[in-house]
Amino acid sequence: MLAVIACLAGIFAILVISEILYKQKILEGEYLRKFIHISSGIFITFWPWLISWRQIQAISLGMLFVVIFDYRSKASHLSGDIKRLTYGVIFFPLGVLACALLTDNKIFFALAVLHLALADGLAAVIGTAYGKKFEYRAWHQLKTLAGTMTFWIVSVCILGTGLLFLHDSLSFSHYVFLLMALPPALAILENLAVFGTDNIVVPVAVVLALQLAI
Repeated sequence: MLAVIACLAGIFAILVISEILYKQKILEGEYLRKFIHISSGIFITFWPWLISWRQIQAISLGMLFVVIFDYRSKASHLSGDIKRLTYGVIFFPLGVLACALLTDNKIFFALAVLHLALADGLAAVIGTAYGKKFEYRAWHQLKTLAGTMTFWIVSVCILGTGLLFLHDSLSFSHYVFLLMALPPALAILENLAVFGTDNIVVPVAVVLALQLAI
């Protein structure tokens, strides 16, 4: 029970810090949104080592109801007050919930959520900061080459490190294949899954790909 309380307290602390950063005008817009996205995602990555799968599912479902209420009431600044249409804040807990339902492998879950947190999050940050020169549209949503390449590179780093923990069940040839094939495939999916749906499509794709390969 204490572990569940710690998990809830950690998410609450991230939200409180984000509100403070917003009110102090330190972070806003896409940067505020991705601060919440990245920090909460990294924290959630370690949940399987702290609490049960049922508890992860229950907390994810609770988070979903909270963000839907917040999205409608605008009680906080979870979405960063950005102008473009996105439902990413809603699909984030759905992505975590889907991963917890699809796998009971802690490493699979961690790699999927790290893609949700770091690959997707840093792609948006780098794309916003440096990607304006090389922009393109996917399904009428603005994307950047810098953001897409950041996603690809971070994905390689996540898989290159994380898959080493599966050395007992993963052959070297499968390791190389996943490292070469999965990051570009996920980058394409991230581009096609617009309006924030990448927050569920990408982590689910990671879990399914690992289940098929290992």
